[in-house]
Amino acid sequence: MLLLLAACGVAFNLNASVAPAEPRTLLVEVRDIPADEQTGEGSFVASDYNRERVVSLIRNHALLLATPAELDELAAAGFAPKVIMENKDQLVLYRRALYGPTLKLDPYYHSYAQIIARADELMRAHPRLMQRFQIGETTQFRQPIYAYRISNAATMAQDRPAVLLNGAHHSDELIGTETVVRMMEKLIAGYGSDPVVTRWMDQLEIWLVPVVNVDGHNVVTSGHDPRWRKNLRDVNGDGITGVYPEGVDVNRGYNFNWALGGSDQPDAYSYRGPHPFAEAENRAMRQLADLQQFLLSISYHSQGEVIFYPWTWGGRPTPDDAVITRIVRNVAAQIGKMDGSGTYDMSPGGPSSQSYPWFYGRRGTIDMIVETGKGSHIFSAEDAAGIVQENLKGAAALFDHAFGPGLNVRVTDATTGAPLVAEVWLPRIDNETVDRRHSNAEFGRAYRLLEPGTYYVVISRPGYETVVLPEQSVAAEGWTELEVAMKPVAGGE
Repeated sequence: MLLLLAACGVAFNLNASVAPAEPRTLLVEVRDIPADEQTGEGSFVASDYNRERVVSLIRNHALLLATPAELDELAAAGFAPKVIMENKDQLVLYRRALYGPTLKLDPYYHSYAQIIARADELMRAHPRLMQRFQIGETTQFRQPIYAYRISNAATMAQDRPAVLLNGAHHSDELIGTETVVRMMEKLIAGYGSDPVVTRWMDQLEIWLVPVVNVDGHNVVTSGHDPRWRKNLRDVNGDGITGVYPEGVDVNRGYNFNWALGGSDQPDAYSYRGPHPFAEAENRAMRQLADLQQFLLSISYHSQGEVIFYPWTWGGRPTPDDAVITRIVRNVAAQIGKMDGSGTYDMSPGGPSSQSYPWFYGRRGTIDMIVETGKGSHIFSAEDAAGIVQENLKGAAALFDHAFGPGLNVRVTDATTGAPLVAEVWLPRIDNETVDRRHSNAEFGRAYRLLEPGTYYVVISRPGYETVVLPEQSVAAEGWTELEVAMKPVAGGE
């Protein structure tokens, strides 16, 4: 793989309002930064979309790029800046800031090859518990993208609720991948000995996609460029890849209000590509959603210590807002922040081209983006290990919500007993913002998480008599099971 790497070269002055006259050649450390300097118009505002000056800001400790004049301004403002490195190549400065003194990623983090090898090792040792699926390949280098199904009988599909964890839509956001890998190890090691893990694997299907954006992930984990966010599509067609910031933002490529998300400018940090599902990475996730109907999902990102979920749209929440906010609140409450000040925040996101609006709006999956850690995308091994352990607690809470309460509908042909794909509609909840939910083809099964209460349910399919249940009760705990045998219409297909 040929990677020609270049620094972005854009620069701003101390308050990021005007570009400095000279390039930033200094990597500077500033400690003990007051809280008011980290927000609003402060001098140390960290932004996911602008890291041309503040590279990281962790526990009041900043690493930033500066010119000699900006260094003097910091000192004059009462800070105590320390020059860590001077280099005319900004990429070298970024490597030092984010990789550390070795300019290489800490071995705590896994390369994609190491992840595949570890998964293969677990599958060889426990072939009944884990199965691998290639769900697609990368846009540029056609590398395989793998999903792993884990349960007590993973070699065949089970008629159970399914949950999904995935990482590295954005290739520099490595904590999600490490969380997924460690959950994989936890599940396999804990089956039969840990009663909580055993319950999950006996009653659920758990799917893991450690790395969605494999090409980009390789750029970061190989030590080439810690800033890389997008995939490696050769957008300008010059035959050269890896020139920052080329590529497409994989988490802006889903077909749900696609034009509302990201940017249409190819050099933008959040370039969404030429059309929805243009990127093979997005098509791989769609292929997975075609293969398995998921009840719940976490898409891991960084940073911010906040969970984004569907959605606020025109001032309106989702049809399932009561259920979604209850689940997200519980997941967030399990994940401690790095500074010990509390647990993760939660916020409804917009209905844009990201994974969580698409999974929910198109497929009925309650998907949430968990922004792991605070102040950087790449953390020290010590910090990373702590962030991962906290996020495993959040994933555990998610799994527990897959046991209800809600409606568990099985739809069959009344004559043959065969499972049917049928629309399962709650007309007093659902509206035009979401696609209708359906039972799956393999089992005729549809799961719907609900608050306890009474619901108006309609089950329909062309060629069959519509079933209307105007007062279907849902219990306070567990799944309320509903068997629906649909009668073919005389003369129908």
